[in-house]
Amino acid sequence: MAKVIGSYRGNSFSTDLVAILKEAGCHYHAPAHRGNHDIWFSPVTSVYFPLDSKILSHHTANAVLKIAGLPEQFEAHQDEDAEDKTE
Repeated sequence: MAKVIGSYRGNSFSTDLVAILKEAGCHYHAPAHRGNHDIWFSPVTSVYFPLDSKILSHHTANAVLKIAGLPEQFEAHQDEDAEDKTE
């Protein structure tokens, strides 16, 4: 699978992440009980997991994929990498 390069800070990875999850057979299960984390189900791992409606970090997006039993697909944008190294 192709890697998804992150967009500039402030943009959400959620749209691309949901598309990847749906392609893998994962599906929405229930609305958020509190906050903005909907519950999804992964048939790969048979696990229910929370999915935030606005994921801003490629690390978080890859962590969701790991929970769902899928390989990492998100990389940092070059500007984001530079900011991470200066902090």
